[in-house]
Amino acid sequence: MTCKYLGQCGGCLSVSLESKVAQAKDLLNLSEYEVFKGYDFGFRARAEIGIYHLNNKIHFAMRRLNQVANKESRFVLIENCPNLLPSLQQTLSILRDLLNSPEFYHLTRRLFSLEILSSQTNTILLTLIYHQNLAESWKKEVKSLREKLQLTLNFEIHLIGRSKGVKLVVGKDYVIESLKILNKTYRYQYFEGAFTQPNPSINIQMITWILQNLKNSNHQDLLEMYCGCGNFTIPLAQKFRQVLATEISKTSIKAAQFATSMNGITNIHFVRLSGVECMQALNRMRKFYRLREINLDFFDFCAALIDPPRAGLGIEVCHFLQHFQTIIYISCNPISLKSDLEILTQTHTILHCAFFDQFPHTQHLESGVILKKVEV
Repeated sequence: MTCKYLGQCGGCLSVSLESKVAQAKDLLNLSEYEVFKGYDFGFRARAEIGIYHLNNKIHFAMRRLNQVANKESRFVLIENCPNLLPSLQQTLSILRDLLNSPEFYHLTRRLFSLEILSSQTNTILLTLIYHQNLAESWKKEVKSLREKLQLTLNFEIHLIGRSKGVKLVVGKDYVIESLKILNKTYRYQYFEGAFTQPNPSINIQMITWILQNLKNSNHQDLLEMYCGCGNFTIPLAQKFRQVLATEISKTSIKAAQFATSMNGITNIHFVRLSGVECMQALNRMRKFYRLREINLDFFDFCAALIDPPRAGLGIEVCHFLQHFQTIIYISCNPISLKSDLEILTQTHTILHCAFFDQFPHTQHLESGVILKKVEV
């Protein structure tokens, strides 16, 4: 299968996995590593798509790979994106036809873009983003659209309308995802607008890789920073006595707490702290009201898991992590990973490394590194 927009659309660059891995392993000076890949197409569970208005019709659009001065040529009009899960491809096709019909065309006025999110069980969340103020009447108008989508597709559909300072929900503003990992199923809550792993197949492989390369530490504890919705936290909890997981996003913490209940897990403590606040709390530099029900003296940390933003960890966090026996580092940017490893490998050695092709056809490459403290 090929995409006819490859080389035009800015979403893909026709980059091979082999070339990405070669570049990353040279950058990180690695001789031993594993490589994991998933589907070449039909892998994305979420995306952002532009809306282009032309000849009284709406068209889906992506930014052109090579930007040009002419505004009308900055976008590639697409009929379909084969990178998306099949359920999303089918939904978008029906949605475009309905919105271009006389019955629903009024819903396209000042429609600017579309955000889409799907679970693997075909629950679809569609966010319509407008460059005009939305009134409550939008909800009444869009209910009929939702009914037609669900009837045609036989999927569970939820719709959200967004404009500046306004969020209107028809249905729910989240989906429930199920991931089967090592013969066990874990359930998660993915909220609209919150970060989630976009490639379910690769996400499962990343979690599996960590579990298979991490020894049980049932008498000691795990610290996780940047935990998001609990993506790694929930499965890894079985490896430790207790887990303290921190995240700055209120929405993600809410989803993570919901996931512990859904999965019947009782040894995780989620708390809303930034990376700096987490270090301040654990170093007893500052007391936080958010930690009033958590006794930090109860924890005996032996491992830390981090999945930071593209900028990486930075010097201060790296020095903080050097006190842990085991460090599990998931990175979306080999360049920032290299900088952080220059500090972390002063006290730790790399036990395992893997590359995960989260975004086929692009230059992006996810990395996983497990480090062990060198005994002096």
